[in-house]
Amino acid sequence: GTFLGYDKDEETVELTQSHLRSFLDDFFARSDAEEIYLIAHSMGSRAVTQVISDFVRNKPVIKQRVVEVVLAAPDMNAELFKQRIAPVLADKRIPVTVYASSDDLALAASQAKHRYPRAGDSGDGLVAMPGIETIDASGLRAGLLGHSYFMEAPLVINDIKLLFLENKRAAQRTGLTLTPKGNYWVIRNTDE
Repeated sequence: GTFLGYDKDEETVELTQSHLRSFLDDFFARSDAEEIYLIAHSMGSRAVTQVISDFVRNKPVIKQRVVEVVLAAPDMNAELFKQRIAPVLADKRIPVTVYASSDDLALAASQAKHRYPRAGDSGDGLVAMPGIETIDASGLRAGLLGHSYFMEAPLVINDIKLLFLENKRAAQRTGLTLTPKGNYWVIRNTDE
């Protein structure tokens, strides 16, 4: 939660993986929910993507129940995500939506510390690849650091609502524009 506590937060995320794995394993075993949506923010994306990747490799029946994995401002190495996580989820047809922003100061600090682009930054490391729907939320006002836009910016909240409640893919959701490259979407800022 703070710049000085960042290293501790990273270690906490590592330690969290086994607990998250146990929790989700128990949840999948006990729950009769047929449609499960997972949303992770910032460093939490590291734990969620690792655990879900392990699950879909070792417990393929789980993929039938996971409807969507949303990664909001994921604070993880963009290249590692592209090489190790995204291919597994895309191969198993787990729908993944990544919300990214070039206005996220927390991710800018993380990138400066790690010296690698972050998956939640819509700059150089933007995750734009088959099987992953990437939404660029740059330019939307959200908090002092711009890191909590997924829960503060009405346009992002509405986009997530359409994704979750109406099960619409990016091409079907209003308010998104496909980039000329055709490999990611931009939320249209109606305030401009």
